[in-house]
Amino acid sequence: MDQPEARRLGGLLSRAHIGEYLAHCDGDPVAALRLSCWNAEVSAAFHGPLQYLELALRSVLDHRMSVLFGRADWWHAPQANLHHAAQARITEAYSRLSRSGIPQTHREIIAELPFGFWVGLLGAGHSYDQRLWRTGLHLAFPGYRGRRSVLHRDLDYLRVLRNKIAHHSPIHSTASPTTTYVTWVALWIALILGLATLSFQRRDL
Repeated sequence: MDQPEARRLGGLLSRAHIGEYLAHCDGDPVAALRLSCWNAEVSAAFHGPLQYLELALRSVLDHRMSVLFGRADWWHAPQANLHHAAQARITEAYSRLSRSGIPQTHREIIAELPFGFWVGLLGAGHSYDQRLWRTGLHLAFPGYRGRRSVLHRDLDYLRVLRNKIAHHSPIHSTASPTTTYVTWVALWIALILGLATLSFQRRDL
């Protein structure tokens, strides 16, 4: 591909998107497109492992919260006392289901809550460390022996990565993790989950 063709294609991909790659490649449109393609391939490699991790995280945390508060709709338990941002996400989930005419069942509510909601349950807000982590949520990570704050930091890092991938943003940098990093976090939940994420790994990236 020559430079005029690269500029035309770059324009179709949106100036804002390709502009970040142009800045990284000193304005070379061909190099910028190559980097964009590489970024797309790397992003695709993360899709499977992150999907498994997100699904498992919400499953194990939902289970532990249900046990902790003795009810399936634990978010309505007064003792849960979720912070404002979490309550807003739950309200949004109910509203989306209502607008779509979908029954507001436990399964549907859980599926509507974003990755950030679950990561947030491991944060320090509203005395979560004492009320949620130490009383039950630590049991969701039998393979983990560290501090809650470190686990939250690592999961929040993956949340940011996941959102960048979902919005087609660049993830190329020396700080970008490998899919093995996702597997490492998955192993804290269950050995079988970590092994499942390994099945997605590509050796050519």
